[in-house]
Amino acid sequence: MTKPSIKSPLCRPATPALHLDRRGFMAGAGALAGLGYMTVGAAGPLRAQSLDRVVHQLGWIKSIQFGGHFAAIHHGYFEEEGIEAEFVSGGPNAIGTDVAIATGQADTSDTDVPGTIRSRAGDMPIKAFAAIMQRAPGAIMSLAETPLSSVEDFPGKTIALPTGLQPQVASLMVAAGLDPDSVTYVPVGTDPGMLAAGQVDGYYGWATNQGVMLMTRGVDINIAYMNDLGIPGYAGVITATDQTIEERGDLLIRWLRAEIKGWQWHLENPEEMAELMVSTYGQRGLDLEAQTVESRLMADFVPIGGAAENGLLWVDPEVFQQGIDFEIATGGIEDGAVTVEDVVTQDLIAAAHGAA
Repeated sequence: MTKPSIKSPLCRPATPALHLDRRGFMAGAGALAGLGYMTVGAAGPLRAQSLDRVVHQLGWIKSIQFGGHFAAIHHGYFEEEGIEAEFVSGGPNAIGTDVAIATGQADTSDTDVPGTIRSRAGDMPIKAFAAIMQRAPGAIMSLAETPLSSVEDFPGKTIALPTGLQPQVASLMVAAGLDPDSVTYVPVGTDPGMLAAGQVDGYYGWATNQGVMLMTRGVDINIAYMNDLGIPGYAGVITATDQTIEERGDLLIRWLRAEIKGWQWHLENPEEMAELMVSTYGQRGLDLEAQTVESRLMADFVPIGGAAENGLLWVDPEVFQQGIDFEIATGGIEDGAVTVEDVVTQDLIAAAHGAA
């Protein structure tokens, strides 16, 4: 049985510095700027209108999975870089993240490796330049007493799985010599209660979200991560259009520097970050216990892999090459539709970490 750890492997939490409430500060600064007064931020005297604005379209509602973004706002890291950062909430009825940047409604967005590749193959000029989660938390969860730990356990089972993932799972089963038609798929919602009720044998969701929901409800679960099943990728892949990267690359590097500080603060202060999301920055109605558990879990996904060696939000083109190869193998895209250079650049995150 595989269960996520809820302890952070990071070192001792840093002692948080004293800060003014950022929302109150910005509201006051805006009022003063409107009257023509100078305002002073962490980077020195600035007029509010001198800040460079960056709009990011979130892939889901404002919750702890995006904590580092809001830590960077709360502690003034964006202001230090001369940036006014805005994060637009996503959700079931929100505009697609890639559509948001392709149509100019946002400067940056978050998606995953398959989403980046498919959008590029569909003639959207988007490219990845950072990745928050070095391991994707997407997983097929099952009850601990009847675990689905590998694709060999799937035949004859009913699994709640998004339509877009079904060809990928089918490909894994074929590679293992199994009949993909032996699995019954049903629509998946955002509440994993159908698994707890025994309506399905497996349920796809994020271990850091739906998995936490189940655990905090006292449901003992088995977690089979899609990465471990054989589907490569990151989560929280940060993208922008080719034009934005080319024309505003310096701004994106500054934005990344603030992001790196924000995510580091989140990792070092998971409980306080959860409280901030529930009280100030997140969607109304978030549960503090669940947000706290999920916040601690971020240490199992963010500061690992390439990020442990090269710095937070690191992105490795090899992961995208694996994603391209997998999409071709599963029929998601045609061979030659995209190259790894089309879908990812390492230049911005390397520069944000101080590479010459």
